[in-house]
Amino acid sequence: MSASSYGIIVEGDYDSVVYDAIIRKLTSPEIHIKPIVCRGRTNLMKEFPALLRALEHEVAGNPVDMAIVIRDADGKSPDDIEAQMRAKIQGRGYPFHLDVRFHAVRNAMDAWLLADANAINAASQRRRGKRVTRSLDSPEDLLTPKEGFRKLLTDHNVTCTSELCREIAQDTDLQLLSDKCPRFRVFTELVDC
Repeated sequence: MSASSYGIIVEGDYDSVVYDAIIRKLTSPEIHIKPIVCRGRTNLMKEFPALLRALEHEVAGNPVDMAIVIRDADGKSPDDIEAQMRAKIQGRGYPFHLDVRFHAVRNAMDAWLLADANAINAASQRRRGKRVTRSLDSPEDLLTPKEGFRKLLTDHNVTCTSELCREIAQDTDLQLLSDKCPRFRVFTELVDC
């Protein structure tokens, strides 16, 4: 069963636009998505149990179908991070038809943006940046993908903005992303139920 609405709780603005674009590509462009931005992983881990309550009245006074709490693993085990998040709401009840789901991206979300050179190139060319000619085979293996992504953009005369990240996510070939990033496959299953 698929969701007709999602609430996503994420670390930052760039995360919000990227996950919004990816969920829309995986489901439907018209899907209702309510993002809640926490301004960093510390705030996310501290505040998400209470923030989930804000999603209980999001869709015409009713809860979203599925709430997803997403954060970067930052070099830690994604499974351990997800277990910590689940433990924080153990014993609490939420009215989401498809429950609360948790996802920790291996290292950082920026690895997913590095997967498709064509998507990066299209966004770069729209900004008159240099042509990007190749992508990484295993971007999730980068310990600091955020720095790698920003360096790639700087080297190609492009400024990183949330709109640029949204465009790259919208243009990314999801099959290529899935082939290069095993944690993206986990995310796909989580969103698709």
